[in-house]
Amino acid sequence: MNTMTLMPEVDISEGSMQPGVRRLGSALRELQNRVSSTSAPNEVADAAALAIEIISATLEPYRYLAARDSGWSDISRGSGSRTLNPIFHGVELNTENFIGTIKFSAFHLGGNGAVHGGAIPMMFDEALGRLANFGRPICRTAYLNVDYRNVTPLDVDLQVSARIEKIEGRKRYLYAAVHHGEILTAEAHALFLELKEGAA
Repeated sequence: MNTMTLMPEVDISEGSMQPGVRRLGSALRELQNRVSSTSAPNEVADAAALAIEIISATLEPYRYLAARDSGWSDISRGSGSRTLNPIFHGVELNTENFIGTIKFSAFHLGGNGAVHGGAIPMMFDEALGRLANFGRPICRTAYLNVDYRNVTPLDVDLQVSARIEKIEGRKRYLYAAVHHGEILTAEAHALFLELKEGAA
C-alpha cells in the first residue's frame, strides 16, 4: 500500500523556485483578478496598461522559450509562476492518488457567477498530470473528458481528488473529481500516454 505523502502548499517541484519568482506569480494572480473585475475609467486603465507594458519589457531578457529550451515544462517548473490555474493547497500525492484543495477567483468567472466551464478541464489536467507523472517516466494527455454535474462556485475551497484507474503499457487511465462540500460539481476521465524514448 502506498502511503500518502504531504506535499508543499504549491508544488513538489517548486522548492527550487526562487522566492522572488513565487512572489511574482502571486502578484500576477492578483492582477488577473483585478483586471477581470475592473470598472476603472479610461485614464486609469491606460495608466495601468502602461505599467504592465513596462513590467513585460523588464522581464523580456529573462524569458524562457518553451519550444526551444530543453527541460522547460509546468512539471519541472512548478506552478508558482504558472497562473492560469489557482494554486493547489494541502496536496497529498503518491503513485496512486492525488488530493488537494483549490479556490477559483474572479479571473475564472463564467456565466451567472460560476467558474468558467473552460477553467475546470485545465484544473483537472494539472491535477491528473501531476499524478500520471509522479514517480514515472513523463507522459502527455491523450484525452480528457469532463462531465459537469453541478455549478462549481467561485471563492470557496473545493476538494479535488484523482486516482489511477489502470495502466496498460504506455497508457495511463485516470479519474478525477471536484467537490464543493458533499456536492460533486464535475468529474473527468483521462488517458495519459507515456512518451517514447527520445520524444519531446
